[in-house]
Order: sequence, then structure tokens, then C-alpha cells
Amino acid sequence: MTVPSRALSKGMARIVAELELRQPTLVTIEELAELAHEVELRTPAKVLAARLRATGWLLPTAQRGVYEFAPGSHAGPYGHGDPFIDLRASLRAGHQPITVALQSALWLHGLAERVPDRHEVAVPAGATISDAIRDRMRVVRFSPRLPPAEVERLTVHQPPTILVHLASKPGDVRGWHTFAEALPDLVSNSSPDDLNRELHQRPSTARARLAYLLSGVAPQTADRLQPTRPPTVTWFGASRTTRRFDKRFNIADGLLPFDPRTISEAA
Repeated sequence: MTVPSRALSKGMARIVAELELRQPTLVTIEELAELAHEVELRTPAKVLAARLRATGWLLPTAQRGVYEFAPGSHAGPYGHGDPFIDLRASLRAGHQPITVALQSALWLHGLAERVPDRHEVAVPAGATISDAIRDRMRVVRFSPRLPPAEVERLTVHQPPTILVHLASKPGDVRGWHTFAEALPDLVSNSSPDDLNRELHQRPSTARARLAYLLSGVAPQTADRLQPTRPPTVTWFGASRTTRRFDKRFNIADGLLPFDPRTISEAA
């Protein structure tokens, strides 16, 4: 790969000097226009962006008009290595709220050792998502009841939300073994009250599935979650081939590659 020269004209050098001082990860075309005004440079922002891209000081993102700044300390046109850079760029552009979910949320909370092959985000039903985000991330539809946490300047589903997501929409999940390993930590970071808040106004089937999922790792929590009147039969997964049946919660499990009732209780 040929590394472009990062030499600059005097006017462009003033722009880069300001960027070096502020050390932004992302820069919008509007911010470039403001910088140009501050340093009394009349070059249009789009021309500045093109020149800074050509010399390797700005790197493209998936979001038009939002660029990654490659500071001098990177010794070349190299990014920050942030796997969420395109998500951050989309959020900077003012797109609808996108929240880190499922395995990606586990990883950001430090509850999973493995980074997912494709990061996962959640949006509310009906939200419009750019093709760029769809191309780079796995998008699911899920609306939390609890406010998300903030981790590394990203909004991330809290542990109770992750658990209720598993029970509400098990078809959204990839890598169930990862969640089986994380169940004790998810439970220890989820109060029964928060689980109940996250279950508020959701179908009773979600409550039954969650109680079944936690019956081994957190039996007392499962007792509190158990519906007063369990549905006749609740399926866990779309398959109608039953791997196991739980009489207590009336769960026909055709999905899970493990029996949640055998997972050790959280310490």
C-alpha cells in the first residue's frame, strides 16, 4: 500500500494544528467549516475535506460527511482501530438512536471474552437504518424499558435488558453458548426489580421463558418471575421439535443447545 504524503500548505496546516490540539476521533463537514472560519481560511469545507483525505489526515467512514481524524501520533493515515467507528459516525450525523445489544453488549460490559464476528445493535421497531450500518453490523429490533448504560461513549443495553431480550426474542440470538457462559454474571448484575421493569407490558411468554432460562443459575429469581398463571405452552424458539420440556414453566424448548436448569447457581 502506498502511504500518501501528509505534507500541508500553510492554511491546511492551521486546520490540522487545531485538530491536533482538540484530538477528535470524528470530524464532521460542519466542524471543518467552523474550523476554517476560526483560522480565517476561505476554502470551502468540502474542498478541505477532500484535501485532508488525499493527504491522509482524514479517513472515510460509512457515514457521508463524517470523517475519522488520523493524528500525527499515528505516523500515517491510520485509524484508531475502533470497531464501532461507523456506528459513532452514524450517531454523529444525527441518525435515530442505535443501541449496542446482545453479544456486543456483553463484550463492552466485560462479560464475554470473545469479540463477536459481527457487532450487534438494536433499534426500535419502525426505525430507519442506513445501508452502511446494515452492511457493517447486525441490526435487530428491540425496544428496552430500562435506559441504556453508557460504555466507551456508546449507549449499551444493560444486563437486565440483555436477559429480557434473550427471552422476548430468542430468534435474535446468535451464539447461545456465549450467553450460557455469561448467565451468572448477567444475573449478578440484574436485580429482580429491574428484570420486572424490563418485562413490563411484554407478553407473559417472555416472563415464562426468562424464568426457565434462569431456573438453574438463579432459582430464587426464577421463582419471583414465574407467571401467576403460566400459559398453556410457551415455545422457546421457532422450532416445533422439542429438545426438552419443562413442566414447571410449561416451556417447550426447541432451541437452546444447553439445558438452563443444569447451569450452576450464581455465587
